[in-house]
Amino acid sequence: METTDSRSHTYSAVSLATSETPSWKTTSFWQAISVVLVFACVVLTVALGAVVASMSSGTQGQQSLGSTLAPCPAGIPVEPVNEDDPGLYDDLSLAEHNAVRVYMESRETLALTPWDEAGFSDNYINSIELHVPVKSEALAFLDGGGDKPERQALVTVHAGGKTPPVVEEYVVGPLPNPARHAPYSNPARRSPIPWTSRAIDAKEYALIFPIIENATAAVHDILKESYGYTYHNCSGHCLVDIDTVPKGYRSGQRRSWVLFHRGGVGGVTYFVGFMIQITHESVDPSEWHVSRVYYNKQYFDSVEQLITGYADGSVEKDTPHADIQDDEILYPTFVRRGKPQPASPSRGPTLTEPGGRRYAVRGRHVEFMGWSFDWRLTTSQSMQLYDVRMNGERIAYELSSQEATSFYSGYNPGMLNNLFVDSYWDVGRSFELVRGIDCPKTATFFNTLQQRSTKEPRLMQNAVCVFELNAGIPLRRHFDSDFAGGFNFYGGMADHVLVLRHINTVYNYDYVYDYIFHQNGVIEVRVGLTGFILTSQDKNSYGYPLYGGNIGNIHQHAFNYKVDLDILGAQNRFETVDIVLENITDPQRPDLRHIQTRIQRNLRRTEREAAVQYDFNRPKYYNFYNEEETNRFAVNRGYRVQLNGIAKTLLPRQDWAPMRGVAWQDYQLAVTRRKESEPSSSSIYNQNDLYEPLVDFQTFIDDDENIVDEDLVAWVTLSTHHIPHSEDFPTTATAGTQMQFFLRPFNYYDEDPSVGSSNAVLITPGERSGSVRVERFGTPTGPACVSEQSPFRYNGTWRGPH
Repeated sequence: METTDSRSHTYSAVSLATSETPSWKTTSFWQAISVVLVFACVVLTVALGAVVASMSSGTQGQQSLGSTLAPCPAGIPVEPVNEDDPGLYDDLSLAEHNAVRVYMESRETLALTPWDEAGFSDNYINSIELHVPVKSEALAFLDGGGDKPERQALVTVHAGGKTPPVVEEYVVGPLPNPARHAPYSNPARRSPIPWTSRAIDAKEYALIFPIIENATAAVHDILKESYGYTYHNCSGHCLVDIDTVPKGYRSGQRRSWVLFHRGGVGGVTYFVGFMIQITHESVDPSEWHVSRVYYNKQYFDSVEQLITGYADGSVEKDTPHADIQDDEILYPTFVRRGKPQPASPSRGPTLTEPGGRRYAVRGRHVEFMGWSFDWRLTTSQSMQLYDVRMNGERIAYELSSQEATSFYSGYNPGMLNNLFVDSYWDVGRSFELVRGIDCPKTATFFNTLQQRSTKEPRLMQNAVCVFELNAGIPLRRHFDSDFAGGFNFYGGMADHVLVLRHINTVYNYDYVYDYIFHQNGVIEVRVGLTGFILTSQDKNSYGYPLYGGNIGNIHQHAFNYKVDLDILGAQNRFETVDIVLENITDPQRPDLRHIQTRIQRNLRRTEREAAVQYDFNRPKYYNFYNEEETNRFAVNRGYRVQLNGIAKTLLPRQDWAPMRGVAWQDYQLAVTRRKESEPSSSSIYNQNDLYEPLVDFQTFIDDDENIVDEDLVAWVTLSTHHIPHSEDFPTTATAGTQMQFFLRPFNYYDEDPSVGSSNAVLITPGERSGSVRVERFGTPTGPACVSEQSPFRYNGTWRGPH
């Protein structure tokens, strides 16, 4: 067979010609063959020796191979953030953080005490971050003609020195030289922010720890006898405490259950059956106290009551777990064990960029194969993308993570009160990513600054990465058979995508957030779960028995996103393209009936009509389109939202008060008219007041406003139920736990925009029998090269100012 490459590579098979007297019957032929065979043996012997020597040299052989290949080109250079002229959505620089702090602490009317000098009952700054500009002002600037919006910061103050104490928020500007501040007010939410709704910080923990220490010291002997682990004088068998949320059973309360688990690697997978509840809602910390105690499925009104009952035998003791086995210590760790995979250690495939970096990075602005966007990482809401465009046309003004929750079930107070709303736990505070594991070695990494509950911002090294990836599946392909043993053509294209990644660890769980850009105009938004599960000494109706006699409690994860689509302008419509049945007379056979599906376009006119609770009996597409813009076929140009990771929330909001604070969980998709007063579906203050939340998402829908030819926002919820099992040890794996939704062009283009890619391949039969022609559209096939290897460095800790 002859293969002809469009880049002038030609590969020919040896052609054999025959004559009337076959050459293999002649003496001279066999003499020639003998010489050739002897020569071949000599060559093979030399080659075999070289291979053996290479294999025996191990690493030396690998280095020798690498040294024969040229390094790959660097590609498009990465430009750092220009702090003298930051982008519209760039997070605050260190200088801006410090300027805002100095300005605010110098305002006598605010009476702020510096963080490192402040006490719980003082007024102090709790957090500082970027205040995003109003959309209309941003668009006026981005689309030309308007001034660049003033750069501002949003400052949260814990005003414990006021009567009554309150949480305050201020907008401060202009940056980098702030000269004024004003209270941040939002008519759509509760005001003022209740003191009991505040996020717990180091000042409050400093007052709670002595209460924990006193209580655990009193029951030291009980803990040692029952669990073999203690809080004091533990000699390597130490208990670690964590507190539950929400902090109370109704609005205005501040009561925390404190749980205890084994210390050390994976200790979070083994909680003991002892817990205490601390009441700390009073403005006077001297009144804080232990209000309830739980031990071995029994409740007590005080620590003293437990001690007395334990001594006189009226308390049922919890003793089976006192002896710690060696395999139990190893079980939740990352130490390699079991059957080796592979049999002999070897390196797996790695990513190479033979053409160098093909995406552009300028500060927080990224461009790739027609795509462009800006991103930022907020402390409470994680990743936010702005001004997302394809081939210069804005697809979405904002695409951002809003909230993540995990609601547990169980019998003990720890699980009954584990209703996590993760914005409260700083989901944007990403720790250092590991090159080659968390992100490919070829990735570009970004540092971020986060300031909450600290005097100065923390530098989070390598907190975000971006990289190009071969997704391992064709983006599109087709083999066209001639049905005679040959083919007419083969066409295909690898799915080379750009991935923007952030991984957040919320104590035990790790959430992998990905924003993936495909070359056919599709955006994939994905989240994957990994990390340790939470366990308890609980009833089997809430989970399966696991390590150490505990169970893994059932829980549900949910993730909410804001998708502000702007399809060829901000005024859009939302329709469902319903797939319905029809029962018709068969036009071929009038005596027969024919049942089939057809489409039915259904324009949604109000917000209540656009609140989706998915019904599998009524499948549909969710399409956002511009009424004034059509493609060449006179069809409205649009983008559809495709949901690939949904689960029904069974918890009833009408009958169970905490669900009011996460009302968005009820809807797989909700579409509302965009308002500056509805910037987010949730709030960090919802965590401790789920009952009367600061942000009640249901109100976004209940005003039932018109959504025809309006600026629309899609609120998307991904969700999954998790029943832990033995394979969740040592940690839950991302395989099988990934959820995603897609933004897909829906008659937006006249054809697949990836047809413009030079990375496609077209193979057709050649002119000669058995030959083929390979069209690569100008893409080179070589030579091979070695990507530059950055030295492995990992610190794993956040740092102070850089």
